[in-house]
Amino acid sequence: MSNHTPNPTYRHGTDASRGGVDITISLTPAEAAALGHEASMLADWFDSALWALGILRTGRNHRAEDGPAVTSQTLYTVINDLDHRLLPRIQGVRDAAIRQHHELGGSIGELALAMDVKKSTAQSRRNAVLDGRDRPSTWERWATQGGPLNGQPSIED
Repeated sequence: MSNHTPNPTYRHGTDASRGGVDITISLTPAEAAALGHEASMLADWFDSALWALGILRTGRNHRAEDGPAVTSQTLYTVINDLDHRLLPRIQGVRDAAIRQHHELGGSIGELALAMDVKKSTAQSRRNAVLDGRDRPSTWERWATQGGPLNGQPSIED
């Protein structure tokens, strides 16, 4: 199944702002409105994930102004952006998608195929989401309703 969009697009080498690669993700007007200010925060955290991969694979921080050494502060930023900010939101999106897949009559077999796991694993993961059937998690609610600037209650970062 495809999302039928030309996303993402890339600019390489001298055309890229840092000389490596620029990645552009395009949103429709409806998607942009649904995400609001959160789109830029999410993009920043996705950038942190790619930055972290570069650091971990090269052992160097090529974005540092004071030299390419990796420091504990560099990794603090990576860990904070990924563990504290991005991962809970990604899990909320996944859980909301699993819940809606179930509500729309999606089968365990389809879910297993989408997850690339055995049916028993897909069943277990779906059950973990649906055990709170009437109580989606904070981050699942964030995924479906947005954050405080979208008129929703504040979710602590």
